[in-house]
Amino acid sequence: MIRTLSLPSFRVFRRTAGAVLLGLLLSSTLEVKAAGDNQLDEKISTELQKLQPFVDAKNWDGALGLINSLKPLAAADSYDQAVLSDITYKIYMQKSDYQKAIAPLEEAIRLADTYNYFDANQTQEMVLYLAQVYYQEAVGNKSKALQQQYYAKAIFYMQRWIKASDKPKTDSSYQDAMTLYATLLYQQATMKEPADAALIAEAQKVIHEALLTVIHPKDTYYVMLLASYQQQNDLVKSAELLEFLAKNYPSRKDYWQQLFGTYLNLAGNQKDEETARMYNIRAILTIERAQAKGLMEGPKDYMNLVSIYFTIGQFGKAIEVLHKGLKDGTIEQVQKNWELLAYSYQQINQPLNAVNVLKEATQRFPRSGQLDYQIAQIYYSLDNTQETYNSLKLALAKGNLEKAGSVSGFLAYVCFELRKFDEALAAATKALASPDTKSDAQLPKLKQAIEDSIKEREATAESLKKKTK
Repeated sequence: MIRTLSLPSFRVFRRTAGAVLLGLLLSSTLEVKAAGDNQLDEKISTELQKLQPFVDAKNWDGALGLINSLKPLAAADSYDQAVLSDITYKIYMQKSDYQKAIAPLEEAIRLADTYNYFDANQTQEMVLYLAQVYYQEAVGNKSKALQQQYYAKAIFYMQRWIKASDKPKTDSSYQDAMTLYATLLYQQATMKEPADAALIAEAQKVIHEALLTVIHPKDTYYVMLLASYQQQNDLVKSAELLEFLAKNYPSRKDYWQQLFGTYLNLAGNQKDEETARMYNIRAILTIERAQAKGLMEGPKDYMNLVSIYFTIGQFGKAIEVLHKGLKDGTIEQVQKNWELLAYSYQQINQPLNAVNVLKEATQRFPRSGQLDYQIAQIYYSLDNTQETYNSLKLALAKGNLEKAGSVSGFLAYVCFELRKFDEALAAATKALASPDTKSDAQLPKLKQAIEDSIKEREATAESLKKKTK
């Protein structure tokens, strides 16, 4: 299964709250962009001049203490209350305490909506900040219910901001806002199981519209679009987009890996063998293209390549990759990989090359009797009984066999063929005592045949002995 992409993290708050607050406090009258003739209460205005030292010292708790001491002096729903709420949320944002920034921010927006205390631009800014705050609180929240609630509120405020925005669509701040909006739609959609198809489609619409307004789009848009395709399990569109990303961002290893995985999934989903083969070949070419750029050159990548060659029956190509990799270390030096190389030679009818590979492997893994057992099997298929016998003896002497009883049983058969009856009987007896041969119905018959042959040999010897007297 293809790994689903995670959306890129969205950088919340392009301007720091501290900068906004500092700019606010530097004005001599501490006026925020007020609409109409709204003025601060004289006493509150005077007291607010004491805020500057707290800001300079970055003493945000002290600043909050001052603001909280002034709130009882401000009449409910007054312009003073709106300004104090505005300053409060900015202080909390500077502290990165976004949860506590929500209430004063919502209060400032409510008062602005009801009494027109701030001009349209400042209100828009607060609305965007509130959407960002809700997004920030949703991300990583352990409560799924709260996450859904926060995403829904963030979407609500983003939709409000978009509807009221007079910024050109080519403006960078507008594009950032649309990126956030698409992210919110996607995140809310994937909170459900299965994902909300309508929200995914809406996110795609937003991204497509954004792409039409940007000359050189950031890959963020494409990554979000890719994530949405993956949620829809649209592997064809995912592959097309990943081809674009790999071409335009060739140094990004993750795009090549995603493209490779997508082609593998496409191959696995096909009922038609030729179509499956086509996608497997594309997966191979993806690794080769990435490796030409110095990427996907780990042992796992090379073994993935070998695996696909096996899948499409290209054992010769699998041998090339395995042989080179085992020699230069690009493929992990483990016994199973040497066994795989030997198996590959067998698949193209080169059994002696398979034997040579296994013999080389025995030098690297001298305690493994399993390798000698496999050599014995190949020799037996070539009707070389003596070499089969020699290899089986080595295998049993070394041990570390997957099924020691079966190896002893095999030796019993070979010894019987070589007329080594005593050795055959010993091997058969040992095999029958092993747990892994309990289901072998032929072994008892073999033992009986060996015993009969021994009796016949002894009878013949006795007969010859009598004749010589």
